Formats: sequence, structure tokens, C-alpha cells
Amino acid sequence: MKKLLTGLLIISMVFVLAGCGAKKNTKKPEEEKIKGNCKVFECIKNIEVTDSLETVNEKMGFDGKKDKDTDDYSIYIWEVTKDSKVKIQFNNGGKSDITIEFDKEKIASDKLDLSKSEDIKSTVQKGEMSLDKFNEMVGNVEGTLVEKSGTIKKYLWYGASDNYLYGTFSNTSNKCTFISGRIPQK
Repeated sequence: MKKLLTGLLIISMVFVLAGCGAKKNTKKPEEEKIKGNCKVFECIKNIEVTDSLETVNEKMGFDGKKDKDTDDYSIYIWEVTKDSKVKIQFNNGGKSDITIEFDKEKIASDKLDLSKSEDIKSTVQKGEMSLDKFNEMVGNVEGTLVEKSGTIKKYLWYGASDNYLYGTFSNTSNKCTFISGRIPQK
């Protein structure tokens, strides 16, 4: 009987100690802390290519850091999070070039379907590719605005296995004029 009680006590202690080490992490992942007024994806939508540096600083909620200065343009960068930034080239002509940098995994979609890439290419070459049609042809996945200027808007579709497409759309026609990317081989 003594051996049985000792055995049960040892087994009980093993389960108790094992349970202590297997404590579940119930803490939710921390929301990425942003500096300023907007996430990088919202920032590029809120900033106009005609905005002055002062206006952009106000929209961002903090001042950008000058990265480069020439006779023709100045480049400023706003680090929104540790992994994302807005970069603006203020041109002397009054229209800026705005780009964002971020971890592309944040927009990755397992629904992205690039199997119609030849049809997409053909439709672009015909000058018939709208943003809505592009979104539809890649599996109803919405492109992410990653760059804009006085003449174009550039969108990114990013999927599994680092497959992606960039589409450049004309501001005047609202049609895609150029595509590039990494498409899975058939």
C-alpha cells in the first residue's frame, strides 16, 4: 500500500509540474505601435501629391526627416512604425512622388490567384484594365496602394510563396499601363 501511495504521489507531482510548464500564453499579440496619426496604408491615401511639407507633417502628426536635398527635389521620410515608412520626394514642379515601405507579409493573401496572368497582360496591353477589373482577375483581392505621383498610382498584390504583381495605373485614364512581378510557373 505504501508503494502504491508513493507511486501515485510521484505521478501526481509529475502531472502538476508538467502542467506548470505548459501554461498557455493568453496574452493577445501587441498591436503595432504607430507614430503619428495614421497607419502607413492610410497615410498614402490621405496625402495628396500637391501637399506641402507642412501639410504632410500635419497629416502625419509628426515631422519627417530630410533624407536628401538637391536643386531639383528634397526627400523626406516619416517612420510610422519600426517596419513601415512613408517616403516623399518633393519636386520643384509642385507635385510629389509618394511611396510607402512595409513588411509585405502584412498584406499577403492566400486568395491571390495569378493563374490568369496572361489574360491580365493581354488586357493591360489593350488598355482595358481598370483597378476593379484587375482586383477581380486576381481572385477578388484588393490591391494595396504603394506609390503615387502626379501621373500614376501603383498597386501591389502579394500572395503566398512570394508571388506578387505590381500594376501601374494612369491618373488620366485610370487604366493599368504596366505590370511587373513574380508569377508562379505553370
